[in-house]
Amino acid sequence: MISWEEAQSFDRLAAEYDRLGELNNDPVDEWLPSVLPADPPDQRAGRALDLGCGAGRHAVLLADHFEQVDAVDLSAAMIRLARRKRSRPNICYLESGVLDVEGSYDFIVSSATLHHVPDLPAALAHIKSLLAPGGQAVLVDVVSPRAANPRWWLFGGDLRRLARNLVRRGRAEACEIFKLSTGDWLDHRVSDRYLSRQQFEEIYSAVFPGATFTRVGNAHAMRWRSAAPTTTDRGAAQRSTG
Repeated sequence: MISWEEAQSFDRLAAEYDRLGELNNDPVDEWLPSVLPADPPDQRAGRALDLGCGAGRHAVLLADHFEQVDAVDLSAAMIRLARRKRSRPNICYLESGVLDVEGSYDFIVSSATLHHVPDLPAALAHIKSLLAPGGQAVLVDVVSPRAANPRWWLFGGDLRRLARNLVRRGRAEACEIFKLSTGDWLDHRVSDRYLSRQQFEEIYSAVFPGATFTRVGNAHAMRWRSAAPTTTDRGAAQRSTG
């Protein structure tokens, strides 16, 4: 039996996790473009932040809409993989924890990351402090009726998915998905701890009052925009730089 710390570490399963993401149809991957700015690539502007970027699948989406993207992850193996597979001129991949990020951002996204942080309210408050006036935060995480899902329940779901995939996707892909899902990644999922949808909304709303929430598959998404600068604020800023 491996330790909780080993199960939670992405360093030992970075490549497998990324491959599983490529094979699976993630509802978050399909939903995220709908909340990104609609500006064409030749009009990219502003700075974006991807918190818990993994191997960079969401960072490359942001790179099509923003002039600069900072993509951070606590796993050095994930950052190395992102730099190798999804490098872009306007993406800076950084090994960092959530609370260590500094700066001001027009758009912040985080997906399937914040259930890992030891102090969620503190992490949310820090994320809020990173938003520029008028900036938007899109925070998405897995939710579950159970705080922890038992191994037998997760494995049973993988068996049912295998049966469906054998019909829909063929033997090779079905077996690859099953192998990846029931290896080290299964240990990780057993060690995860989740909020329910109600708990998610209560905790996130306490930091981001007036936020809107959306179901995205098995995940829950929060969207919140900070107050835009007022005419007085803009005038003061212009005087200070004049």
